Amino acid sequence: MRFGKKSADRIMDSISRLVDMPYEPANGEWNDVHKRLMDGRKKFEQAATKTMDAVIHMSSMDLTLATNVETVEQVNDSIATAVDTIHESISSTANIASEISKAHESLTETMIEASDASTGIMDEIQSCEDELTSITDLSASAIDTVTEMNTEMHGLLNIIQNMNEAISTISSISSQTNLLALNASIEAARAGEAGRGFAVVAEEIRKLAEETKTLTGNIGNFLISIQDASKKTSDSVDTTVAKLEHINERIQNVWKITGNNRNGMIQITDSVSSLAAVSEEISSSMGELDNQMQYVTTQCQSLKGNTESLEISSHSIAELVEPVKEIEKHLDESTKIMGAMAQDAFYMLDNQVVLDSLNSAVDAHQKWLETLKEMSRSGVLKPLQTDCTKCGLGHFYYSYKPLNPKVTPIWNALEEKHKTFHSYGTKMIDAIRSGSSGQLEQIYKEAEKCSKELISDFQKLIQIIRELTKEHIRIFE
Repeated sequence: MRFGKKSADRIMDSISRLVDMPYEPANGEWNDVHKRLMDGRKKFEQAATKTMDAVIHMSSMDLTLATNVETVEQVNDSIATAVDTIHESISSTANIASEISKAHESLTETMIEASDASTGIMDEIQSCEDELTSITDLSASAIDTVTEMNTEMHGLLNIIQNMNEAISTISSISSQTNLLALNASIEAARAGEAGRGFAVVAEEIRKLAEETKTLTGNIGNFLISIQDASKKTSDSVDTTVAKLEHINERIQNVWKITGNNRNGMIQITDSVSSLAAVSEEISSSMGELDNQMQYVTTQCQSLKGNTESLEISSHSIAELVEPVKEIEKHLDESTKIMGAMAQDAFYMLDNQVVLDSLNSAVDAHQKWLETLKEMSRSGVLKPLQTDCTKCGLGHFYYSYKPLNPKVTPIWNALEEKHKTFHSYGTKMIDAIRSGSSGQLEQIYKEAEKCSKELISDFQKLIQIIRELTKEHIRIFE
């Protein structure tokens, strides 16, 4: 088929630049060639888009797997350590339980001995109370006897007093008789011979009076001695009564003490009975504790087996990481190859593909920042991509290089900001691992500030690309 030079130039220009051209019948097979190339580019765009999605998902999977493997290993180590600790604690508890059991047996024997001793003490207290009762009766009887004696001694003192008065009277009569006898002797002497007999009688009377006076004096002295002795006896009896009453008071105090001791021993006996009941409960609890320890030991052994299985599983998962990394690497290489191919008009991506990728990058960026915010608040590590080449934007950014001069200045400036942004993820992880919780909020604020600059750049790029699209200009040409 023949066509003019202008027509041929238009056809060749459309095919070389792979832009739309009218499918005129005169173009013949060139229409099919152009259509096949346009369809091929569309399919290339689809392949590039799917490959990009795949490499992003593989990066996410790689990060998730690596993080989860590390978490599983840490959890498994913690469980294994906990199992060992529990096992050691059970062994220690078993030893302690054995010691407690021995101590409990000793306590039981001591309680039995205490019970027997308390019974013996109660018997002794009862005997003591019986003796005190006997002593109290004797003391009361002695007080009564001594009191009666004291009364009789007072009566004796009264009799002695009366006798002293009688003796005093006799002594007075004796003195008067002696005086009369003396007068009689004088009168007899005056009478002469006639009064001689009377004088003899008077003399005898005088002598009798003298003897009576002497006798009454001796009796008086004797009565004074008896009176003094009776007074001392009476005082001694009073003292004895006072002492007996004091002794009786002491006995009553002893009675009270003995009663308190008896009540105390009753309480001790009750306490020993309560301890015996508690001892039975302890014995039952010790048996239950032994059963529980055996159960826990069995569970620990089972858990230890599970940790071993979990360790094997974590190793298996860890082994999956390497193939995933390899696939990610191949996919990343594929996207870079496709990115290089996109410089050619035959494989050049449509602007909408770039817009979709940028919008996805913005969404992924905001989710990343939200994860960083959660980490700053909770202080708990979460899966977070810190490699700027493996995030949603990174894969696209390092694979495709726009050529349009309106786009390239902003596009090229993204790299340093993007690296800085991801560096805050590394800082956050390091701060959490080192326990520097006071730095978390500041790190997030700095990341948030950097994020606003990046979002602003993204929005500028999106606006420029949309304007170029309206002018039918692709950013890769």
